[in-house]
Amino acid sequence: MYNPLSRILSLPLCRAAGLAVFAACTAHATPIPAEFTDPDTGAKIIHLSTVPNQASGVIYFTQACTTPDSRYTIVRYLDRSAGHTAGHLYRYDFKTGALVLLTPQMTKNQVLVPKSGNLYFTSDGDRAIYATNILDLQTRKVADMPADITCSGGLTVNADESLVVGTGSLVKEHENEPVLTTPPNQGSTFGDTFNRHDTNLLIAADIKSGKVTELHRINTWLGHTQFSPSDPSLLMYCHEGPWAQVDRMWTLRIGDGSQPQVVLKRTEANEIAGHEFWSTDGATIWYDHSYRKTPGNQFLEGRAVADGAITRYPIKPSFASLHYTQSPDGKFFVADGGTVKEHPERQAMFILVPDHGELRPIKLCSMAQNDYKTAEPNPHLTPDQRWVLFTATFHGTAQAYALEMPREYWLADATPVRTRPVKSSLHSRRGR
Repeated sequence: MYNPLSRILSLPLCRAAGLAVFAACTAHATPIPAEFTDPDTGAKIIHLSTVPNQASGVIYFTQACTTPDSRYTIVRYLDRSAGHTAGHLYRYDFKTGALVLLTPQMTKNQVLVPKSGNLYFTSDGDRAIYATNILDLQTRKVADMPADITCSGGLTVNADESLVVGTGSLVKEHENEPVLTTPPNQGSTFGDTFNRHDTNLLIAADIKSGKVTELHRINTWLGHTQFSPSDPSLLMYCHEGPWAQVDRMWTLRIGDGSQPQVVLKRTEANEIAGHEFWSTDGATIWYDHSYRKTPGNQFLEGRAVADGAITRYPIKPSFASLHYTQSPDGKFFVADGGTVKEHPERQAMFILVPDHGELRPIKLCSMAQNDYKTAEPNPHLTPDQRWVLFTATFHGTAQAYALEMPREYWLADATPVRTRPVKSSLHSRRGR
């Protein structure tokens, strides 16, 4: 087992591990400030991806990335040449400001289990699943894929941390394919992948034994696996592709032999729904639901798992966003903007507070300087609700940032943050 504490990560080792980032450190004419203030709202924003200074960000908005005490979070330094989710993972310490490399391995499809601190990812050309504990920096292999399968899509871990599930593909169908270096929803890749109808799998690995099991097989593009945060047997996933051509959201109850169930079946042309996510308590599946050619018919909609009851909040154009996420206390949402394409100066990130059947927006910061094609923000709230973590191109390249929430939204156990930047180092493994 590799023990990263057993030796110092030297500069040559970083290069050998593929961390070719040092030339990029000079990509900015002016260094990115460690801390700055949003010009519109006065909110404090801190720069998380401080060393080295290359393209970086947070992971996808449905994937947990912060420890329960809100001290540590995950920053990913991108390596597009290895795949659109590929990169090296660092741990950011809100108490000290230190940034620590977690493993020299190239990682993809990353997800953190906050309670244990185990960070799961695929590596070895998507032929294996690994876990690195972000507290003690120990890495172990969880499972090898069968010879004819790659674990090619995002991972999710169930509520009791007994299973890790991802989407898979057949090796023979993808031999000699070029590496997908851009998000699959950009350019012609999206339609091409959807129309190929390759074999797609849902595959589960037992975290203790490493045994790999096929859960589902279909000639439809699958993605975005998400386990319920409260029910270890309930999995949500999606049928990828143009939203107006798919019933996107599905659930599968693992272990009882049941078949996949559609969450929302479209009934009209141009009806779309997606960017689904679980409520904090696992009782509701939330998603963006709209009718593209009917003005005013866009909703943040939740479907109760127990009885299918629907909760709907109208989404107004002024705060319509790419992604929405629910707060840890379940009392509000955070939205990341990105849809006001005709007026980029109006792009912003918001708190959305349910209020008598409506969503009351509170502007968190301007996103006018963000290039959404390069960097979708993918917002995350820390468990203490003090920080919104997101990706943006405020200073040229994509970077990871944290915005301080208004104090009235903090939970009681919100902890103090560092008062001045601490110099991080690639040579430090402990961060302090």
